[in-house]
Amino acid sequence: MSTLIAEARASTAEPAHLIARFREHMLEHGLEVDGPVEDSRIAFPGGVARLRLEPGAIAMRIEAIDADRLEDAQVVVAGHLDSFVPGENLGIVWAGDGAATADARPHNFRVTRVKQVADVTPRMRRVTLGGDDLGRFDAEMMHVKLLIPTPGQGDAEPVWPRLSPSGQPVFDDCSLTRRTYTIRRIDLAAGEMEIDFVLHGDASPGSRFAAHAKPGDWLGVSGPGGGQVPLRGWTLIAGDETALPVIARALEAMPADARGLAFIEVADRLEEQPLHHPPGLPVRWLHRDGRPYGAALLEAVRNAPWPEEPELSAWAACEAQTAVALRTHWGQERGLPRGHFRAAAYWRQGVEEGAGKGSAE
Repeated sequence: MSTLIAEARASTAEPAHLIARFREHMLEHGLEVDGPVEDSRIAFPGGVARLRLEPGAIAMRIEAIDADRLEDAQVVVAGHLDSFVPGENLGIVWAGDGAATADARPHNFRVTRVKQVADVTPRMRRVTLGGDDLGRFDAEMMHVKLLIPTPGQGDAEPVWPRLSPSGQPVFDDCSLTRRTYTIRRIDLAAGEMEIDFVLHGDASPGSRFAAHAKPGDWLGVSGPGGGQVPLRGWTLIAGDETALPVIARALEAMPADARGLAFIEVADRLEEQPLHHPPGLPVRWLHRDGRPYGAALLEAVRNAPWPEEPELSAWAACEAQTAVALRTHWGQERGLPRGHFRAAAYWRQGVEEGAGKGSAE
């Protein structure tokens, strides 16, 4: 099997600091990082990235087993480096197998159209999307970015993103809104996937899209990324309705002997869904019934009995302030080792995704 190679150079005022920050971020996401800062190697699925320190610059080389893996790594490397120094122009231009061609679409982007809409609960709507070549989304990583057209554009196909020389998507048309969601189910034979949307009015682009969706509507999808619920010994899982799709899908995929406990906070009893889960990992539903978001979830987690086990872990996804409280509880009060717990902020009350730190991921 031949190896594909992409190379680029990033000009920056503090290259060593930028590499160190990138290394730390990759470690937080569970990737293997080797070598000193001056010659760092990061192992990606199906490839490896090398970042070498130069005077006023970072020399980058990525090797991968195929074009998809190569471009995945390019997006991660260039995208994160750019985001860490928003005031700088790093001037990243990929050469070799990873060079962007004119008007090319991102490799991880697909065009879909709505096939069917159905209500799972009064506040959860399932949208079935149809599209070609959806195989890359049939992965352990469950999150995708939805590119939602602005209402009122009729049946015309939107202007979709193209690639920049650094391998990042460029949005020439401002009529697309990006939001993060979880694939609830994917059927490659049928060429379709399902996305569950929490309905909470037209102020949110995702909720508005789902509330008014009809067969034939356009929707862009890119990814996948993130979204795994790891098992590490006895595992405590916690989340609100925004995390319900990823928790449900993770429970279905777990081995029959998985052990732990899952708490899911929803508005009321009408929002409960039938879920398949291992016998040793029961699901307990928590109803807000008018209480503030996260109050019932945090109370349940804090009062949960922890078994005497050689290995314990915890995972959560919920509102940002609740996620911070859960990290503090598991790390400081329960004393779980770093790497044995994670609490992700899927949303921040009063803040749109992308508008503030921790608003979504």
